[in-house]
Amino acid sequence: MLVQLDRVMKKYGSFALELNMEIPENQVTGLIGANGAGKSTTFKLMLGLIRPDEGNVEIFGRNAAEMGAEDKQKIGAAFSDSGFSEYLKVQQLIPIMSRFYPDFRGRCERFKIPLNKQIKEFSTGMKAKLNVLLALSHDSRLLILDEPTAGLDVVAREEILDLLREYMEIPGRSIVISSHISG
Repeated sequence: MLVQLDRVMKKYGSFALELNMEIPENQVTGLIGANGAGKSTTFKLMLGLIRPDEGNVEIFGRNAAEMGAEDKQKIGAAFSDSGFSEYLKVQQLIPIMSRFYPDFRGRCERFKIPLNKQIKEFSTGMKAKLNVLLALSHDSRLLILDEPTAGLDVVAREEILDLLREYMEIPGRSIVISSHISG
């Protein structure tokens, strides 16, 4: 199993998330639920960003909270906010990102990400593509994607889904993707 959540419980005030889940290799797993249902909390547990109040979270057979840098390199994650200053241009990110993700510039060019435009000027779809490209750039074994197609038009949504289909063509990989949209 790439991911195993065994009798996990996380409490925030009156909210309690309880789950058991296994994510094997070569599978796309969807977490679908209303806003506030615990999808992002589940991702934070998987990434070792928060610890469960009860139960165990394992990624690649190791406790998520004890993962080292080598294990974390096997995970690509994309949340709705890239975490980069919106005043930066992708061209300014290339020297930094290329150290970690050698194919970053090539992928940006391939998917027509504007290199000399401030991120704040990007459309919602362009920002979403940039976030997914960042998650894909280092050939991770596991992708964790928090609502990567929310608010996108049909064309941008299809481009992102094409990226994910291409990612899954290599055996041994899995994707966990969340959405609050069930239709």
